[in-house]
Amino acid sequence: MKKLLSYTFLFAVFLFLSACSSRKALISTSEEKQRTYPTTAVQKFAYGELYRQAGDFARALMEYEEAASIDSLSPVIYARIGETYMALNRMAKARNAFLESVELNPDQPGLYDMIALTLVMDGKAAEAEKIWLNLIENYPGYEDAWYNLSDFYFERKDTAKGLDILQRLFKKDPDNTDVLGRIVDVLHQLGRYESSIPYLEKLISLVPDYSRFYQSLYKTYMELERTEEARKTLLRWREQVNPSPQVELLYADQLIRNGEWDKALDVLYQGHAVWPGQWAFPHLMAIVYIEKEEPDSVRKYYNIALNEGTALPIAYRNYALWLADQDDIRTALDVILEGRDLHPDDQDLMYMEALLLDESDEPVKAIQVLENLRTLQPDNENVLQMLAALYDRTGQSSRAEELYEILLAKNGENPLILNNYSYLLADHKKDLSKAWSMIQKALSLEPENGAYLDTAAWILYRLGRYPEALNYINRALSVLPDDYEMLYHKAMILLSLNQGREASQLLQKSLEKNPDYKPARDQLEAMNHD
Repeated sequence: MKKLLSYTFLFAVFLFLSACSSRKALISTSEEKQRTYPTTAVQKFAYGELYRQAGDFARALMEYEEAASIDSLSPVIYARIGETYMALNRMAKARNAFLESVELNPDQPGLYDMIALTLVMDGKAAEAEKIWLNLIENYPGYEDAWYNLSDFYFERKDTAKGLDILQRLFKKDPDNTDVLGRIVDVLHQLGRYESSIPYLEKLISLVPDYSRFYQSLYKTYMELERTEEARKTLLRWREQVNPSPQVELLYADQLIRNGEWDKALDVLYQGHAVWPGQWAFPHLMAIVYIEKEEPDSVRKYYNIALNEGTALPIAYRNYALWLADQDDIRTALDVILEGRDLHPDDQDLMYMEALLLDESDEPVKAIQVLENLRTLQPDNENVLQMLAALYDRTGQSSRAEELYEILLAKNGENPLILNNYSYLLADHKKDLSKAWSMIQKALSLEPENGAYLDTAAWILYRLGRYPEALNYINRALSVLPDDYEMLYHKAMILLSLNQGREASQLLQKSLEKNPDYKPARDQLEAMNHD
């Protein structure tokens, strides 16, 4: 450790001497002799460097200032003092130190640049802007000033000026890939994808074997929905750059989008053979086999993808969604739980777990998962709506109402929220006038929505307005003729209109659609008993 400190000390001495040796202020103008440096100042500077590297800026500052008190002609000491004050967020002190350094060595654009940064941090934007404009005029080769000035404009939302600075720098230095990349990034942030294409083509011409530029051009064409040019970009990428998993996966994705499934499989099989640890290859294979309707292969390749050990949450979500679509809810839930073990903080997996628990008739567990998710996403309307529905279903209607009130306060124009809340009130025979007002608003937004028409019918039924209710339920069933709950609702309305035979037939039809629907079964048994 002692030897290491000695080496570090010597390096700091070398840094100090080399930084000072070429400074005009340190040369005797009468005899043109190099002055000597006080040994104590050099030592203090070196210790300041050690403390600075260790992150102890306060102690470093003490050492630097002692060095400056011993040697007041060293610009590098004052520059270090300025940097240290900046690290301590003392901008006025930092600026004074940089000005001391400038007086000793005025031909250093970096010092003026640092002064401008301290002015920005002190809210003196106009002064900082003036310094940067002078820098790019008098020191056009000092690119940091161009970048800092453009960033200054971007942060102030003056995008046109920021982009103009970068484009001026590009005209001065048209082969500068850093400038080109910054211009592309800005244009993409502004959504000006078309304008970015010439700059990307220039980047590719300058560095034809760099994957990132092809990838950016490909994404640009995809954003513009110019799929054929995106495809051609991929082909160029594959020809010009050494093969990589990224380009092969994107190429396979393009083939899948075009319905060229067998070609996609060829690319994916080859890619998986070359890069066997890449989970995305079997993941895309599984997607192809979904399209080809070969479920055994879907399961096989999803399992391979998940067993790679590096699979991202999307692989677990996609597999679980497919399994749920196959009515294999139990396996889908197992897949999601496996994904949660590996990615416990993934919020999409949490939401998917709640959905599957609900499908598995485990609403209490689903509520627990959603409440945890709610702490992470307090404004997520999907989470709040699902929670409200689950609380209602588990006999906690007051908590459901509280959530619907929160949802209405956030988005009172959402017809789904209006419908679900009004249906809850109708089902519990509470505040029916409010329920009717909300469903009318929902229907004004979506007048032919069958679910909303059904809710309106049920509210009218609760209000005893049976002929009007019958009109609404008939309109609802014209949209969704086989909905078992709507059939039950119509049966109840008909019973209130003394049309028992038609009601009985509808109850039977409701049970044919869903044999487990308890309200229809209970009502039919009560009618048969009578």
